[in-house]
Amino acid sequence: MEHIEHLGYLPQIIILLSTAILVVAIFKKLNLSPVLGYLVAGALIGEHGLQYIHSKDLTIVAEMGIVFLLFAIGLELTIDRLMAMRLHVFGFGSAQVLITSVAIGTFCYIIGMTPEASIIIGGSLGLSSTAIVLRVIADSNAQSTQVGRLALANLLLQDLAVVPMLVLVPQLAQGGDSIALTMGQAILKASAALIIIFFVGRLLIRPLFNSIASINSSELFVAATLFVVLGASITTQIMGLSLAMGAFIAGLLVAETQHQNRVEDNIMPFKGLLMGLFFMTVGMTIDPKIIYNKLYVIMLASTALIFAKAAIIITLARFFKFSWGASIHAGLLLAQGSEFAFILFGLAAQSDIAIIDPSKAQLLLTIVTVSMALTPALSKIGDLVCKRTDSHITNDDSLLPSASDLNRHVVIAGFGRVGEMVARLLSAQKINYVVIEADAKRAKKGRENGFPVHHGDASKLHALKAVGIERAKATIITIDQNVYLKKTISIINKAYPDIPIVVRSVDLKNLKSLEKVGATIVVPEKYEAGLQMAGALLKAIGMTEYEVSRLKNQFRAGDYKIAKEIMPENKS
Repeated sequence: MEHIEHLGYLPQIIILLSTAILVVAIFKKLNLSPVLGYLVAGALIGEHGLQYIHSKDLTIVAEMGIVFLLFAIGLELTIDRLMAMRLHVFGFGSAQVLITSVAIGTFCYIIGMTPEASIIIGGSLGLSSTAIVLRVIADSNAQSTQVGRLALANLLLQDLAVVPMLVLVPQLAQGGDSIALTMGQAILKASAALIIIFFVGRLLIRPLFNSIASINSSELFVAATLFVVLGASITTQIMGLSLAMGAFIAGLLVAETQHQNRVEDNIMPFKGLLMGLFFMTVGMTIDPKIIYNKLYVIMLASTALIFAKAAIIITLARFFKFSWGASIHAGLLLAQGSEFAFILFGLAAQSDIAIIDPSKAQLLLTIVTVSMALTPALSKIGDLVCKRTDSHITNDDSLLPSASDLNRHVVIAGFGRVGEMVARLLSAQKINYVVIEADAKRAKKGRENGFPVHHGDASKLHALKAVGIERAKATIITIDQNVYLKKTISIINKAYPDIPIVVRSVDLKNLKSLEKVGATIVVPEKYEAGLQMAGALLKAIGMTEYEVSRLKNQFRAGDYKIAKEIMPENKS
């Protein structure tokens, strides 16, 4: 026993990790969210369960989990991404958060809660779960569908809304001023911090990461990332704000550098592990007795929350001219509470703040947990409703409502193997796109697999307008029928000469003729396949990635002139 005491927190950490592995693995097998698994794992070993660990022992771990979550969210919020989706981020998203928060807050005030508690509860429950919604969208491969884009736009705005909320909670606890003045001060304080750190950070972060990247040390890059995250967090803490807010601002700054993807890869292990531990600390505070005694209230309140949020989201989606099917699907997908509610309710229930009674905070957290648990089932119901309701629209190439929200997107003409690969690559880079396919069976199969594929003839201008060609930033044509290909290029080039057109060609024979009718870039398949295979061979025998890339670019720059000498056109 004496030996165990000398180990400090190590036995607790082993218990924590082993419980998390077991319970989360079971939840994954049952196709349930890992977030719920962490909550259950925490409840099992916490102060109301087997009492192996107390949540207060893991306070710093929980705070670090929040810090890395906010940093990861900041990384997602690039200016280009926000501007491309600005109507639905700032229009739909702002309206949804404001209306839902006011409606729930007003209800709380009517039933006897204090104005401060009503504001925090309304603001917290007005948000949806980023972790669970993104997981559901990814599992159903719906990132590029209209519902997926609307959900993402809404979540982006909600992530921004969390920043003033984190400042508002301590401000409300201080009292003294009017609530309106307090909220105004919180927003101004958050905005000032954003502006100061943003301008200072732009001067330091870009040169820092450029210097670290030139050294080519992965360990140093990870260290620099941690330095930026924790340094920004401590700065905002000193300014009287939260650690999480500094991490969020750091994420915004790094998102504007060319190292965004590499930084994201570096922090993912930290974010995943620490966020899991944060949810476990939340689970440790859940008292099963409260759930048992208030089960009827919890189920009733969870159902009311889901119906209220779904009704507001469906109404707003219809106002923004989404179809009934897409509106209902989005409403059911976004109707749950948010993981940010765990942060905000926990903060509001602290003894030095005490805006919400701890027992009421536990009840609210349980309501949020139940609503989160129901999300996958609700999303499937919404998907079925969407397919049945909108089935008459998706086969008509003159009415494609799922492209109406797109701006600065990519139009893909043709959805064979090449088109599908392009679509997958764009999805991985979080670039919005829409596909138009002339073959009805292929279009239907693509939609069933979660791709935004529409049945239509890309050589007809009205079909191209239906997928928002006039708002596109580029188009790629993967069709291999030469006559149809030239006709499509010509129509796009004549109507929209400023839109870049990338096309495929079997070889170099048609390159000049395709460029003549308006193609911006022509990719000859046979030669590109040869380049890729030769490049792989050269890397296998010891040539560096840089040298291989330079050599391939030399071939491309010379219209494959060296390749033509060794690979005549009559050979393949």
